[in-house]
Amino acid sequence: MQKQSNIFHYALMMVLLCLHVSLNAQDLVNPSFEGATGVARQPYGWQSYGTASSPDTQPGVWRVSKEASHGSTYISMVCRGYSIFDSYLWESCVQGLNNPLIVGETYHYSIDLATSENFKADTISFDKPANLRLWGMSNTTEKELLWESGAVANTDWKTFYFDVTPSIATDFFILEAYYVELPKYCGNILVDNMKYYPEQPIIEKDTIPVLVVDNNLPDNEIPTDIDGRPINKGGEFTFRGDNITITVWDNRTTDGDMISLYMNNKNILKKFTISKERLDVDVPVKEGTEYYLTLYAHNLGDIPPNTVALYISDGKRKKFITLTSDLAACGAVKIKIEPELANADLVH
Repeated sequence: MQKQSNIFHYALMMVLLCLHVSLNAQDLVNPSFEGATGVARQPYGWQSYGTASSPDTQPGVWRVSKEASHGSTYISMVCRGYSIFDSYLWESCVQGLNNPLIVGETYHYSIDLATSENFKADTISFDKPANLRLWGMSNTTEKELLWESGAVANTDWKTFYFDVTPSIATDFFILEAYYVELPKYCGNILVDNMKYYPEQPIIEKDTIPVLVVDNNLPDNEIPTDIDGRPINKGGEFTFRGDNITITVWDNRTTDGDMISLYMNNKNILKKFTISKERLDVDVPVKEGTEYYLTLYAHNLGDIPPNTVALYISDGKRKKFITLTSDLAACGAVKIKIEPELANADLVH
């Protein structure tokens, strides 16, 4: 009798310990998307989000027969070109977080993604690759794009590892199927097994970094092209101090993209093949100066165009951006360095 009592107390202690760990982690409810299969039926813990959005629990719906990567079921979502219903819209699902994400903290996740070449609803084939976008949303419905997968063209399950560092209060995650390119088209994405990692997961290296950096930056030489390719100038970000760190990696499908990075006309990273392995580049800057950070593509990889994920940080502020370039033009963002004593807060 005493032995049974000890076993009971031990089991109870383990249950309470697991509950404590779960409640103190950024775990999701039903991250494996387990539920009864069906059209417009979402698994427990997940709800449809947005106009004309009705994700399905798979397999067995719309000619999708792939087995789950984890457990028994998963979800599918579509983006729509012209179709019988709800043309040019897309599907999303939402879940409230057990513990909201803290502004400025970095969280580690992975998710399994694939596409189905056989997805057909009524007479419409949704057979093109889609892009998964992860949004963070606050209780006041303010939204922020935290991560996107890029084109998911693989028909076998593939695990995507990614980090998020929210700059707004994040009480909800929204998973959204979206277009890789325009014009809008009919595509699908299959989603399973979303995991949170308390520590940075160890990921097999795809490439060995080779770094060549020139830190002698010009002050005001704003380029118009690099090697004859025009520069498409995008957003603008403001930092302070005399040094910024640019973190470079591939947060989408690793497909052999080779890049160079320029700050104005100076090459700060030369012929680097990006992978899941992150590379930090420290760059000295001057107050009151504007720079253009430009991505030069040496190839298009297996999945055009050439896209790189970047964190830019001055030690106090950290912004996540993506840059995209091809063999005809270069993508760029403006980086403004304001004085340390400036009163204006960042608005970008």
